Amino acid sequence: MNKSIINMQKELLTIEFRYHDQPEDVTNSVCRNKIITIGIFDTLEQAIEKGNKALEILSKHFQVRPDDKFQLHYLFGNPCRLVTNCCYPTNGIQYFAKITPLRFDDLSNTIKETFDAYGRYKLSKEEDM
Repeated sequence: MNKSIINMQKELLTIEFRYHDQPEDVTNSVCRNKIITIGIFDTLEQAIEKGNKALEILSKHFQVRPDDKFQLHYLFGNPCRLVTNCCYPTNGIQYFAKITPLRFDDLSNTIKETFDAYGRYKLSKEEDM
């Protein structure tokens, strides 16, 4: 595997819409969701900037307060990676704007790490008995 990809992280900015639609027939659910990708960014700061621009567009159609935004330092110094309109009257349409870390890593190393972690877990459970 390319060494430059190991332990690399990007930031994925998506917006999910949840809404109701007319059913196509009696067996179909009327609840729908649509997720769109705004972009993949090299840094959290870039994703926050583009995410807040997307929120400006959403604010033309949904209730968005000025403090409903992505932030690098939010509660307890952690970044705010999720903004939603669930707290407002939504006319049946909700959105979830989200920044998700994308972690790229070597598959073989990840498999080894998961088995090592499970071994530590089993050992700790045996020691508890």
